[in-house]
Amino acid sequence: MKAQVIFPIGGIRLKMSKWSAAALVAALVVALLSACGSNSNKEGGASSSPAGSQGSGDKPKMLLYEWNNSDSVIYKIADDIVNEYNARPDAKVVMELQHIPGSDTYYPKLNAALAANSGPDAFTLHAAGKMKTYADGNRIMDLTEILDSDPEWKNSFTSGAFNLMTFDGKTYAVPTAFAAVPLYYNKEIFEKYGLTPPKTYDDLKHIITVLRQNNVTPFAFGAKDSWTAALFSEVIANRIGGDKPFDDIMNGGGTWLDPSFIEMGKIMVELRDMGAFPEGFLGLDNNAINNMFKNGEAAMFVMGSWSIGGLYQDDSKVIGKIGITKFPTFPGGKGDIDTWLGQPSYNLSINASTKHKDVAIEYLKIWTSEKIQRRIAEEAGDIPAVNIQLDPEKVPPLSLELQKEMSTMKSMFIFYDVGLGAKIGDEYNATIQSILAGKDVEEAFKALDQYTKENRE
Repeated sequence: MKAQVIFPIGGIRLKMSKWSAAALVAALVVALLSACGSNSNKEGGASSSPAGSQGSGDKPKMLLYEWNNSDSVIYKIADDIVNEYNARPDAKVVMELQHIPGSDTYYPKLNAALAANSGPDAFTLHAAGKMKTYADGNRIMDLTEILDSDPEWKNSFTSGAFNLMTFDGKTYAVPTAFAAVPLYYNKEIFEKYGLTPPKTYDDLKHIITVLRQNNVTPFAFGAKDSWTAALFSEVIANRIGGDKPFDDIMNGGGTWLDPSFIEMGKIMVELRDMGAFPEGFLGLDNNAINNMFKNGEAAMFVMGSWSIGGLYQDDSKVIGKIGITKFPTFPGGKGDIDTWLGQPSYNLSINASTKHKDVAIEYLKIWTSEKIQRRIAEEAGDIPAVNIQLDPEKVPPLSLELQKEMSTMKSMFIFYDVGLGAKIGDEYNATIQSILAGKDVEEAFKALDQYTKENRE
């Protein structure tokens, strides 16, 4: 019997959303107790072909959307799933998978296709508020009875796995992986300049100063894909204000004019002005900054655990050189260094109008099968969504290091754009982008606060 990867976490609580969020911690706990570490991708060509249109030969086509870049391990796993299915003699359809990298591209194409009553039969979605929009619009299938009718499948998932995908007692997606956001650092660069991982913001500013003095880019960072910059800012906001300011907004109250958000905006500007970010960062997308860190061109990187698989690909120049640590604390901050940003990271829903319901369900089951879940853990470094035992020798070392860092986790909060839904969440991302581009911090958050009040559902 394979040795089981053990990840002891005690006393965890979760502050994420009003949709039974606390139970997702249980999902992460069990996943990390029974599995290991975490390249799915927080981001995600579209086709105008209607769901269920004709494929090759006598078999109809079943269209699928997903959001990964070509250098992602999950991209390859998704391709393999489709190719293996299409090669089966009993295949009922021809699966056609379309990769649409980047949330800023993925969601507009998905929305346009669904609005035209066309588009994919099954597709990836972020959880919580983002997904709820599609559930409320009757765009995705209620999977409750399907899960209940197959208790073996339903019970294979980690406890609480469906909480951020269940609204009004109905479940609308299945998770395939979970993710958390650490601070990655290049050990070789740190050792060269006598640096140690930062514990405080003062430590971080010292590191940035030393790196800039030696013409080293401190962070692989970009804002072309607005969510990458927003993710960075969310960790800072939590370290400064703790859980409450964002919890209040998630629960229909609160204000973006809370001092923690204003201070966070000023910190982002300070980091920009210190040269913490690369030249031309406003034009760098998610793929560019992943490659920047993977090529050893930056000393640090704040990104989800979905990036781990890519950091171990053959073309990576930093294999064996990467460390993982917690994001530092801030003077007078109410947030805890053991609070992590994270979520169920790669979720699959079915088009409510699909003509291939049975095959779409089978597609979801393939993704959550032991074979694919092992690949998600061992090749991509993601945290699996089902209860499986894994050989620690086959898991990326960074995943094990992440587990060690998370072993003292006290709480977790969700990505703002996921928790708040498309309208307000995307506006938050755009707000951070605008601040980095030069907009006054207080004016930017004042506008966001007004927008939020006008667009709450």
